[in-house]
Amino acid sequence: MDSVAEVKSRLSIVDVVSQYCQLKKAGRNFKACCPFHSEKTPSFIVSPERQFAWCYGCQNGGDIFKIVQLLEGVDFKESLKILAEKAGVELPQNFGGGIKKEKKEKLIEVNEAATKFFEAELKKNSEAKKYLESRGVKSAAIEKWRIGFASDSFDSLHPELEEKFPKKEIVEAGVAGLKEFGSEQLFDKFRNRIIFPIEDHRGRVVAFTGRVLDSSEPKYLNSAESPIFTKGAILFGFSRAREAMRESKFAVLVEGQLDVISADQARFENVVASSGTALTEMHLKALKNLVERVVFCFDSDSAGVDSTRRALEIAAALDLDARVAILPEGVKDPDEAIQKDPQIFEAAIADAVSPLEFFFQRVFAKSDFSEVAAKKKAVRDLLVFAAQISSAVEREDFLKKIGLKLGVSEAALSEEFQNLSAVSAPRKIQEEKEPEIHPEKIAATDLLAGLILAFPQIAGEISELKNLKIESEIWQKLKAADFHEISDVGEAGEKLAVLASDKYSDFGDAKIKTEILKLIGNLEKKSLVERKHELKLAMQKAEETGDEKKAAELFEEYQKLLAK
Repeated sequence: MDSVAEVKSRLSIVDVVSQYCQLKKAGRNFKACCPFHSEKTPSFIVSPERQFAWCYGCQNGGDIFKIVQLLEGVDFKESLKILAEKAGVELPQNFGGGIKKEKKEKLIEVNEAATKFFEAELKKNSEAKKYLESRGVKSAAIEKWRIGFASDSFDSLHPELEEKFPKKEIVEAGVAGLKEFGSEQLFDKFRNRIIFPIEDHRGRVVAFTGRVLDSSEPKYLNSAESPIFTKGAILFGFSRAREAMRESKFAVLVEGQLDVISADQARFENVVASSGTALTEMHLKALKNLVERVVFCFDSDSAGVDSTRRALEIAAALDLDARVAILPEGVKDPDEAIQKDPQIFEAAIADAVSPLEFFFQRVFAKSDFSEVAAKKKAVRDLLVFAAQISSAVEREDFLKKIGLKLGVSEAALSEEFQNLSAVSAPRKIQEEKEPEIHPEKIAATDLLAGLILAFPQIAGEISELKNLKIESEIWQKLKAADFHEISDVGEAGEKLAVLASDKYSDFGDAKIKTEILKLIGNLEKKSLVERKHELKLAMQKAEETGDEKKAAELFEEYQKLLAK
């Protein structure tokens, strides 16, 4: 058995796809909102029987290797490496071209070496260890999260790395910079800072965050973007929290690494962080693929409130169920809440409020609505958020509640909302695509082929299939197999099989057989109509050329068809 076959034999497509989106059982298959495009109605079908997944909305999918290629942005060889590691399959030593490695892999190796260096430096620095201890970070967490330390030197890390890696790769990985443009002299970018490695969804270190030990600025220093690190796409702790998020069906999103680490120590395992960078659509889309709800628990200062507001606007535009955990007065962030008492954090998550309630609390806490100007400003602030809500039903409900709370008529609110929309268009997230190929719109010949592939035992009993004359590659394969099960049907065949199995998932064997016979009958009628039309044209041509014998033969055939 070759490596590809062995990986396929050990991994189910359900296991692979469930890492990227939340699957729900649908008859013989599973369904999910597509991980390739934004949608509200699930159109992504995963077939355990066919080991194939397909979205009939955006027309993307494939087997386990193709799924990983599409979602990870890698080629086939890299997808095989990823899945082989997951399956515990050892690939040949010369796989992928021997010594030469992909650029991204080299940069990850640089970061891995840097991580080990930072970890060793922390063990030697008592001040850094004392700082972490003062923040409640235990030794087990230091080891688990691979926390390190960068000494106060420009020439500590890079000389060590230069023994193994070219200077160009060290600079490109983001751990060192060039002292002068065009120079070959390097300097360490992270100095006198606690180092938190940032891992991608596979648990590989792709970047770092460095936090100062004192009041120096900047407080946090993040790696610059690189070929392996995109700030707007990676959430701190995502790879470690994935299973807990999927099981609990919700994620808690905080701002900093220490918030996540404190939560993890207190056994809140579904917590991730934006690492101090601005929250993006990509961050929330990654979470939406796994969970049904996101709870935002940002810092309680004004900057944290502003971040919460922006996060809610993005979530609303993505039609993502969002809540806000509000910390008690005097507690500045999740880390502090957990250090005081983990139950404070737990209660805040359990009592998380809706976006509407969050905005009401903020607006009504500091406004006196006896003045028209104050009421107008409150309405404006609330309508700005309302404009981001993608669901018309939810938006209407939101506006009604605003009106009741503020004593403003629906007509006045509607007019104000229209005026606001005219001057300030709401955020636009990728609109849900209308399926290009929907199961109901598949050609009858394709649908029949899909039914045969999805239900080969039933199809094998229907003798009428043998009389059909259909010219296509998939039909040649079906005929060769005498309409029994065949293994190699290509991507086009797998697509048809998955779509047909989804369309007829609730049908029993008898109804499937009836449906096949009905399709055969429809195709035969269509073929009869087309042949009659052909004969009419041929008879007309024969008469025009004076070929009476040919015209008579065609007429005789035409008469026979009329009798059917």
